[in-house]
Amino acid sequence: MWNTIDFRFISGPLLLCGFLLQMSAADLPSNVWNAFDHKVAVRDSSVRSDWAGKRTGISPPLDIPLVLSGNFGELRTDHFHTGLDFKTQGKEGFPVLAASDGVISRVKISPFGYGRALYLSGPKGLTTVYAHLQRFTPVIEQWSLDKQYAQKHFALDERPSHFFVFDQGDTIGWSGNSGGSGGPHLHFEIRETSTQKPLNPLLWDLPVTDRKAPELKGVWLLPTEVGSINGSSRPVKLEQGGLVVAHGGFRVAIDALDRLDAANNRCGIYKAEMHLDDEVIFAWELDALDFSVNRDMNAHAYFPAWNATGEQVHRMHRLPGNRLPIYTKQTTSGVISCDANEKCQHVLTVRVWDIHGNAAENQWDVVFKSLAPETSSCEEALERRDRSKTHVLSTAKGEITVTCPAQAFYEDFSLDFAPIDSTSFYIGTSAVPVSQPLQVALQGGVISGDSEDGCTDQTAVRFVDEYKEGGAWFSGECQGSTFSFSTRQLGRYEWSVDSVAPRISPHRRHLTVQDSVLNVATGNELRFNLEDSGVGIDDFSAELDGEWILMRWDPKRERIWYDLGDGRHAKGKRQCLIIEAKDESNNRSRWKGWVQF
Repeated sequence: MWNTIDFRFISGPLLLCGFLLQMSAADLPSNVWNAFDHKVAVRDSSVRSDWAGKRTGISPPLDIPLVLSGNFGELRTDHFHTGLDFKTQGKEGFPVLAASDGVISRVKISPFGYGRALYLSGPKGLTTVYAHLQRFTPVIEQWSLDKQYAQKHFALDERPSHFFVFDQGDTIGWSGNSGGSGGPHLHFEIRETSTQKPLNPLLWDLPVTDRKAPELKGVWLLPTEVGSINGSSRPVKLEQGGLVVAHGGFRVAIDALDRLDAANNRCGIYKAEMHLDDEVIFAWELDALDFSVNRDMNAHAYFPAWNATGEQVHRMHRLPGNRLPIYTKQTTSGVISCDANEKCQHVLTVRVWDIHGNAAENQWDVVFKSLAPETSSCEEALERRDRSKTHVLSTAKGEITVTCPAQAFYEDFSLDFAPIDSTSFYIGTSAVPVSQPLQVALQGGVISGDSEDGCTDQTAVRFVDEYKEGGAWFSGECQGSTFSFSTRQLGRYEWSVDSVAPRISPHRRHLTVQDSVLNVATGNELRFNLEDSGVGIDDFSAELDGEWILMRWDPKRERIWYDLGDGRHAKGKRQCLIIEAKDESNNRSRWKGWVQF
């Protein structure tokens, strides 16, 4: 129990109204404390259940110690992580090995996401995926290059008709940092070939050790509209076990994570159970996921806390729009309440496990009181709308219209939106996740700027976070003076005009005394910087003496380059190079000059 009450205000949308509240015997009227029969739940978390390594047939994809920076089921932005992230000692270029016998069924190259990725389909109905590669084995590298030149496009997504067959342990590529990777590592997946559903790779006997118990950092108790927890009608986080006084019903979310032996990176837990007295009332485990509904992670997470802090906060109840296939025990509403007229009591126990069977648990004594205390709301209640229907909503003056398609939200919703001033407006709060895109139409009277036309190809909006810093840009369409765009992001937006074309500039190593003449005397590439300060690059191309050449693209480094190994240039000759780029607002730029190879 506690000797003090600790209030901690949590910043972020909606969490401005939520706080941490811990209570001890001294903080309660004696009649409440004495009337409570302090039950002790049966604890069995010392009994170890180990799910890892029970399956065989998959070998390590790297010949270095396997150290995880991320695991299967970890909460990521808009998705669960669907594989394992293996550290590569901060370097690129380690051989990546076939984890089973198989044939390359898919080759993908993208400036985003998985970057350079290979899909190896094996004989036992499993496909292994290797992502963020630096390069492929030479035969696949040449095949991919030929495809890129034939299609005159950098991005590639092909299923080879030619058989690239590998035995388990063969080198299929080299580790890298391509695509959306934030640092050198190998992203590794195991999928069911027939459905492409990702499976938890640690169910196989990979040499990854873990003797550390998960960290159960606390629970969030979420009162119903007429309920309260320890006197508060707002969400309450309890970091330790103890006594809870509830009026009305509440739902539960847990803050839990895992760390493995070899590194202190934050990883996700594998399994969670919630018990009310001796009965399991909610449970889930992460054996498999489904890409088609993986965005519903936003419904599984307690989104206000996840969005504001990045904490691994899992709901221990299921929202109506949550389609995830991970739940092994659930109740319809997830509300914990008491049917007794005056008071009743329960023991609430939460247990969490990692896949290696390490466990943690905590419990709370819950006493219900029937008389609800007076509460005050942080904001006026808005009309709640049926999520199963399409709603077309407008401001009183018609400046903003928002179309919410059926199933756009994970539960029945309220949506407030309005202009803030002549340059900004808001749509709801960023603490609410959106499943299906909303269509937003803004009338010409709302649009600011010097353009006489009001709405042009360069009109855009930009999301602004709680610190009023600019975030993602959104382009859209103009119909007369109405600008329309699509978004899944609620919160504040600002009007903007993206009239600046992409910037193309050669790397300084190639510069000569003549501005339009470059020299490639050393190295194995011709590199340019490609930057855009607005809505983002839409497309680009390059020609050398009138012939298309492949420029690789790494948007996170704002870099494009031609690899001299392609052999599409003439050594010892000065050649004319033209690079053209356009952004999503149709601003175009062009660089023309000469290159001496």
